[in-house]
Amino acid sequence: MTLADKKSEPQDGALALLAAPIAPLADEYIAVLVMSLAVRLNRGASNYYLKHFDISMVDYRIVLALGLAKNLNISAVAVSADVDKAAASRSLRALEERGVVELEQTATRGRAAIVHLTASGRELERQLKKSSRLRERRLIAGLSEDERGQAIALLKKLIAGVPHMNKD
Repeated sequence: MTLADKKSEPQDGALALLAAPIAPLADEYIAVLVMSLAVRLNRGASNYYLKHFDISMVDYRIVLALGLAKNLNISAVAVSADVDKAAASRSLRALEERGVVELEQTATRGRAAIVHLTASGRELERQLKKSSRLRERRLIAGLSEDERGQAIALLKKLIAGVPHMNKD
């Protein structure tokens, strides 16, 4: 049984949300606007990668992270993929069962296992990168080069501001 078979939420409901207008609350609060974008991006990507590659978003992020960095232990994979360690461990077990990654036990690093993409995993990572770039081009197609740079800079500033927002 694939992940897509296990998914109980109807695809139509998720697609309706993606096309829904932005709530008026987002006009008042920038955090709501950013969360609205994040939810739409996540739902769209989740549906797409489940349908086309039979992987979850955690799996997706881990495979891409392993394509960028080599010789990571499970904790470092979690940090690189920006997911919690428990989710990374579950995902890595499932990816190992599918032959996408292999965990190498090391004598020099204690109990830490080093994670590697297999040949199949490297091919999946290549396909995911290609698909991700295409989807990203579609997302930003309406922006000029200057607007793209501004959007990146502004989003990074907002991310940097999150700890200040959550101080209390």
